[in-house]
Amino acid sequence: MGARDGWKATGNLQVVSDAPVDGPVDRPADRPDSLEAPSQSQSRDLFGGGPAFRRTWPQRLLIGANILLAFGLFAGASRLASFEEAVGSIIRIDVPAGVLADLDIPIGADGTEADGQSVPDARPNGSADDQPSPPRNILLIGTDSAVGLDEDDPAGHRDRTPGVALADTIMLLRLDPHLGTASLVSLPRDLYVMIHRQGVPVREEKLASALLVGGMELGAPTLVETVTRNFGVPIHNFVVIDFFGFEAVVDEIGGVPVWFSHPARDVASGLYVSEAGCTTLNGRASLAFVRSRKMELFVDGRWQRVGVWNDLERNQRQQDFLTLALEQVVNTGARSIIVRDDLIEAAAQSVVLDDRLTLRTLLGLGSAFAGFDPSDLGRHVLPVYDDKVGTASVLRLQPEARRVFDVFRGITLRPEDVSVLVVDGRGPIDESVPAYAQLVLKGFPVEVGSGEPVSLTTVRASRDRFAAAVLVAQMITPTPRFEFVDAPTLGGQVELILGEDFASFLLVPRALHEVDALARAALPERDGPETEQSASEPRTGLAELAIDVLPARAGNWLPAELRTSVDGRRPDGSACS
Repeated sequence: MGARDGWKATGNLQVVSDAPVDGPVDRPADRPDSLEAPSQSQSRDLFGGGPAFRRTWPQRLLIGANILLAFGLFAGASRLASFEEAVGSIIRIDVPAGVLADLDIPIGADGTEADGQSVPDARPNGSADDQPSPPRNILLIGTDSAVGLDEDDPAGHRDRTPGVALADTIMLLRLDPHLGTASLVSLPRDLYVMIHRQGVPVREEKLASALLVGGMELGAPTLVETVTRNFGVPIHNFVVIDFFGFEAVVDEIGGVPVWFSHPARDVASGLYVSEAGCTTLNGRASLAFVRSRKMELFVDGRWQRVGVWNDLERNQRQQDFLTLALEQVVNTGARSIIVRDDLIEAAAQSVVLDDRLTLRTLLGLGSAFAGFDPSDLGRHVLPVYDDKVGTASVLRLQPEARRVFDVFRGITLRPEDVSVLVVDGRGPIDESVPAYAQLVLKGFPVEVGSGEPVSLTTVRASRDRFAAAVLVAQMITPTPRFEFVDAPTLGGQVELILGEDFASFLLVPRALHEVDALARAALPERDGPETEQSASEPRTGLAELAIDVLPARAGNWLPAELRTSVDGRRPDGSACS
């Protein structure tokens, strides 16, 4: 056997064969000595002193890590593919042009505003994908369709055919991915409004009837158009779910734990809870809970009514339940929307979406709100009053409802809600009326300070006063630059530093979406949880409207000994785990 036959390849290393070599080995003259077979000690040295054929622990760990990484990438790709397949199976509605609003993104690729004015680049190295995500309004529509329900399900016992549906629940959800905030308001189904269909006012009806007016194909778009035209709120997407879908999703997350102070029932909706304390409601029981209008508690040996027995109370309970359900999803470890295939598939089989709500959009929203605390959901109540149209009882909006809808238009503050510290950095200037006086005339509480001359007008504020900073900047030309800090170091004030470029305060404020986008570009990246807000400062300036006090409809107060509500939480405010 020759010398070359005495070598075996093992991995990328060559080791000496145990077989004997017959006769002397002739080495070519030009073969370097380094190609000689290593001795046993040399072989050991190759592996750091270990046996010749065994890898070291660091090598093994590295190989193991690579294998785990490969499995992780494969699993992630499989899960993403499953998610994409599930999303692709969702039924979508083709929405006519002009019904859904376009997202407000006024900054063009050339770095200019809509009016052509140059925009200071707060993130010069940012890519197009790093552009701030604009707020999005989503209309959540729960229909009372009974298709798919078991025959003994109380929710299916209606006086209409299963395929004919009204809007049983209507909620408006505003998501702001860049700020990580969410706001919710329920639109009472008995609001008396003009129904609009494909740009044409059809007739005045209760809001819930918009689905019927629109018909099978245009029911949801008709409701979207009606909400937009009556309340002046842009809708960017919508989600539709029926009774069967609601039950399926609740069952998929393992039910929702709800706390009751006493045994509870609603004969009409089919709710029955036999014991006080924490009870996990399955899909059917959850539907009975959120649909309940005549809830009773068993107190002092008899059934006694709870609350005021109307749709407004029910809307409040639905918001309570939605928060509890979101907390349950978080508790089951499904913060990311692609974590649980079963939940993805259940949702895909239960909802109907508009044709604009893409996979990329869903992934982006899921990523932006992966760390969102459901208790931070901003909840609002529409002020309404009772009215009669013929023999029908309807609801109409009070004038104060404008301020609630402002939240969903992106207007969360009024000038009187924003305290401004004006620092004049223009240098020596001769003016008969100080510039800040124009802010006072607009309704802003103003304090005055002095500072060193600066070239650029700047609005400085803490991150939690973002909306206040935008409101101040809307009044100024040219549009100022923004500086935001994470900590509330300015005592809740917005600091306006007038620079040499300052021209004037505008008679008509600049468009909100233009200034809002510029301010978002200047927001610093969040390294962790947001700092706690000052206890003395309201979150939105509408604290008096985001309340838990339930407006009562006239005529619905009956003599009763029990005046309580059921929000599903313990007396200390904690949720059942």
